[in-house]
Amino acid sequence: MPSPKIVIFNDTHGWHSDQLVDALRNIGISAVLADLADCVIDLDHPTGLNIPGFEEHLPAAAMVRGIAPGSLEQITLRMDVLHTLAELNVPVFNPAIAIEHTVDKARTSLRLHLAGLNTPKTWACENRVLARKIASQQFAKHNTIVVKPLFGCQGKGIEKITTLAEFDKLKVVGDAFYLQEYIEPFTPEKWQDWRLMVVDGQVCAAMSRQSDHWITNFAQGASCLATTVTPEMEQLAIAATKAVHADYAGVDIIRTISGAYTVLEVNSVPAWKGLYQATGIDVAGHLAHAILQRISSIIPISHVT
Repeated sequence: MPSPKIVIFNDTHGWHSDQLVDALRNIGISAVLADLADCVIDLDHPTGLNIPGFEEHLPAAAMVRGIAPGSLEQITLRMDVLHTLAELNVPVFNPAIAIEHTVDKARTSLRLHLAGLNTPKTWACENRVLARKIASQQFAKHNTIVVKPLFGCQGKGIEKITTLAEFDKLKVVGDAFYLQEYIEPFTPEKWQDWRLMVVDGQVCAAMSRQSDHWITNFAQGASCLATTVTPEMEQLAIAATKAVHADYAGVDIIRTISGAYTVLEVNSVPAWKGLYQATGIDVAGHLAHAILQRISSIIPISHVT
């Protein structure tokens, strides 16, 4: 039996794709690197899909590592490909529903809230007058607000505001206001949160992110340190991943002044370079074995160990 071949989707392949290709090769799986934007819906094809590197057959599985920004129409077409692969019984890791639940921060906040999980108070709307009223009410309570792009990552485009004058200067992306309460650090002036990597209901790696600035993303210069996490933090991260229907996710958790833990974000296409550098844990290996389990559940692969 030939070795299974999967596709790894990303718009820019680099270190993470290389890590995955090596980890998959080690367990007898080959991988083709492709971009969802290059896939074609083609009804002349038996499956209706034409995926680069798989013109004659479907991949054994699909790994989603990234989706490029695009218009609503472009993103819809890319989601069509992921949905159709799943409908054709091709394991998609993460599935389209998880991408849809997490690429939009408001949707993530709603999923966490409806699952009863701790997450910061959040308001989202597309009406500037209403958003200003919400901000005014919070400022009257002496609360600080964090404004984030609805679609965004790596701490880019985030602002912290405390006055209506600051609000009036805002230029939000897409005329969509995503406002969130600012969580004061547990230890004053020491900004810290935790990134937990969850794969198939287990935390496989965790790190503490510390910074002298309130934005603690690795991409923004935060220090990443190996750390232990409590069972409470683990269960919160696992529950957050389940709430967005993700097979794997990077879950960001912060500790409030009261000592409670709350979920800041759930990333369904998480990077793990900072995690790897901090802990030495082979996250790619965990992901590769999770993919193998999915492939094996459909077609037993006796020669792969």
